[in-house]
Amino acid sequence: MKDSLQDLEARLAWERVTMAYPDRVWPVQRKTERGEPVLDAVVIGGGLAGLAISVRLLRMGIANFTVLDENPEDHEGPWITYARMHTLRTEKRLHGPDGGFPSATFRAWYEAQFGAAAYAALTLIPRDQWMDYLIWVRKVFGVPVVNETRVVQLSPHPSGFRVGIEGPAGPSSMVARKVIAATGLVGAGGPRLPFDMSTIDPARWKHSSDIFDFEQLRGKRVAVLGGNASALDNAATALDYGAARVDHFIRRAAHPQRNNLRYLEFAGMFRSFPLMKDEQRLRVVRTNMATAVPPPLWSIERCEAFPNFRFHMSTGWTAVEQTSQGLALTLTTGGRHETDFIILGTGYEVDLEKVGYLDGLRDDILLWRDVVDLDDTPIDSAIGRHPYLGPNLECRGRSAAADRILSNLIFANNAALVSIGPGYTGMNGSPFTSTRVVEGIVEQLYLQDADTYITDLENFEHSEFTGKSNLAAVGA
Repeated sequence: MKDSLQDLEARLAWERVTMAYPDRVWPVQRKTERGEPVLDAVVIGGGLAGLAISVRLLRMGIANFTVLDENPEDHEGPWITYARMHTLRTEKRLHGPDGGFPSATFRAWYEAQFGAAAYAALTLIPRDQWMDYLIWVRKVFGVPVVNETRVVQLSPHPSGFRVGIEGPAGPSSMVARKVIAATGLVGAGGPRLPFDMSTIDPARWKHSSDIFDFEQLRGKRVAVLGGNASALDNAATALDYGAARVDHFIRRAAHPQRNNLRYLEFAGMFRSFPLMKDEQRLRVVRTNMATAVPPPLWSIERCEAFPNFRFHMSTGWTAVEQTSQGLALTLTTGGRHETDFIILGTGYEVDLEKVGYLDGLRDDILLWRDVVDLDDTPIDSAIGRHPYLGPNLECRGRSAAADRILSNLIFANNAALVSIGPGYTGMNGSPFTSTRVVEGIVEQLYLQDADTYITDLENFEHSEFTGKSNLAAVGA
């Protein structure tokens, strides 16, 4: 098996050399007035989006960048941290972090180790194998990831941004021309909480995106709120770990059956959504927000296989109260429910007020509510909080001066939903989104230094006849 993977890596090396033209690392290398090196880019987040963007940066001759991730090495992204499904929910043919190289796809990696027949028999990708694949991609391409490091502040700098960070060695900073926030579903606001949980003991509740030990739920009564796939995955995991019972509350009367994403998954939509008129984009986003994505059937079946699991449809919570016996939930049906522990599978929200490193920049970021007329409905209120991004996911400013600074900040996370459409994050749109981001960076870095390149051309000294100085016309 190892030899097969080595053969694949050799073939990938051949593909990279074959497709390397032009292979020049070209951006002008800058230094600050204090002599600090200026990075071409800092990528925040080493998960799928950050990895896909990094591989394409390298392919475009941009190597002077770094990736910062707050998690330990080989734990980037949700796959082995807070993702609790057995397999990915998207089909096995997906690609994105491969940079367009066939030998770097998941299929090539999987077949090299287990064979073509095993891939043909595979239905969905186990999430731990997907993580193993991403780790392999990072290492085989040499993506420069710095782990256990958080971005705490972005400050305007003549070259782009000064990026304040905290890592194992303490606080420090670096300067970068571009900053790319590739921080996934949680990266532009965080978990959505349906009510104030500040008075509840944190040991008695978690959001589905929290990392915690499910062993503490053994023998406990657990209540889960939310009808999405993540909520069901957490409910099933609690049952796997021996919860005494799990009561799952869903405000809808029934699970939705239509998944709009199945329709939206085509190249035209992924590639061209950002170029549509604002009113067209709003029609798509409003339709999607009004129609919940159904959980996979196997997630439902995974929960219902346990006799101590129960769905409570058409039932939500209006309040949570801590009691001497545990927690008391006030239900929308008028009753109460006693439990020991609750899990909120209530999704995520976009709210830049909750992104700490944007302090000092936030007030200048152009939002959708600044550009289009929106209603006061919950859907339009949520749309209005999204940043109004350019076609390459670059931030826009509320003034020309702010725009010059903020155009160097790229939101390749769920903040891009309204601007970029179905390819905003996740796997399905990854090859299109990462390509769009990197094409924009290539264009902007070149144009910023175009005069330098022109001057270098005018002063270019090179002879194609070096070593052949005696060439002369014959028969003159």
